[in-house]
Amino acid sequence: MTEKVLLVAFQVSALAAIAYWIFARPSRSVGGRTTAALALAGAGVFALVDGFSLAVIEESRARYGVVVSGVVEERLSSAGELGTRTIGGRNRFGRGPTVRTSGFDAYQSASRALLSGSFDAWVIDYRYPCNVAGGMCRGRDFVAHDLWLQLEAGRPVNVRQSREETKTGRLDENPQRALALVKTAIACALLALAVLTSGRFTLLRRRRYVQADAVVTAVEPVKYGDAVRWKIHFAYFDGKGHAQDSVDEVNDPHWKAGDECYAIYSPQAPDVATLHGRAKPEQAPLQTADSRST
Repeated sequence: MTEKVLLVAFQVSALAAIAYWIFARPSRSVGGRTTAALALAGAGVFALVDGFSLAVIEESRARYGVVVSGVVEERLSSAGELGTRTIGGRNRFGRGPTVRTSGFDAYQSASRALLSGSFDAWVIDYRYPCNVAGGMCRGRDFVAHDLWLQLEAGRPVNVRQSREETKTGRLDENPQRALALVKTAIACALLALAVLTSGRFTLLRRRRYVQADAVVTAVEPVKYGDAVRWKIHFAYFDGKGHAQDSVDEVNDPHWKAGDECYAIYSPQAPDVATLHGRAKPEQAPLQTADSRST
């Protein structure tokens, strides 16, 4: 019961998170890019729930599961290896595999291929006693090639079930934790692609700056040994209409209180700005001979 509650809580949380991302924070532009992002996000949530569900079931099987004795009925392969019947997806038409079943869609096939390194599938059909009418259940596992070679028809096998499972289980020699991790990794990759496609996040986001009219309020000389610089205080209004005051140091000695200038600041820190613009130096009036005589 605990794992079921945990699984439902995770599914609800995942769906709520993706719903918030889609609806509460709408994108500025809606089009093919947004559609692609939503499709990737939906596929990512599906894979995330699937991988987490499998991990929860596997944890229950490993910690609290029971093992019963079963028997192999048949082994199959997608390529008909060793003369076995071929098996494939249900959506194929015309000539195709002898046995058609689920588990051959692109998502499941890619998940298994990341583990085995091959898109070929090796399947074991088996039966085992269980608590249903008739007292016998049948299972079908996708297994590794090495295990498939060992399990011939009629060979006894152990089948592991969790306490909550009545009609399902897996071969005891076929743990699914690695597959759960692969599915979770696929989910993370799809969700990351969805975020990048949506434009809500960029790897190299260019910082944006705002320019505002400003006025110099005070000028203070600052000595660094024999060198002199000038600390310029200037005031301006940010984009929200709030009065701001900042300070910058320059080498130009011609700044004075009341000079007009520009404040360049980041919207994230409007109180920290850089001084731009330059006051023209005042020129002393030319002295002529007549003016000197007076």
